[in-house]
Amino acid sequence: MRPVVLPALLGLALGLGFTACSSGTKSLDTIAVTSSNNECKVAQTAMAAGKHTFQVENTGSQVTEVYVYATGDKVLSEKENIGPGTKASFSVTLAEGQYLVACKPGQTGTGIRQPITVN
Repeated sequence: MRPVVLPALLGLALGLGFTACSSGTKSLDTIAVTSSNNECKVAQTAMAAGKHTFQVENTGSQVTEVYVYATGDKVLSEKENIGPGTKASFSVTLAEGQYLVACKPGQTGTGIRQPITVN
């Protein structure tokens, strides 16, 4: 019997690519977030509903993590283990509403929070 692993994987990859391309969710611009030891600076705090990519730069001296919270501290998306002097990104689809972006220097506590509004 001949293995069919490569053709099967190729078919799966193509199918996933087509699925991703046909998504109805509009991808929006990247939103810069600067996390330091004592600040969480979100470059854009008002945005349209849809998919957003947050590009995090850790300018602090501690490993950090960044969360997007809905009401009641419900985690919608997060990126952990962002080392000092490094960048990381993550995406989340947001409906209209109020959210919080939280940077957690040292990866402890409730973090430094910045409110954002999605229209």
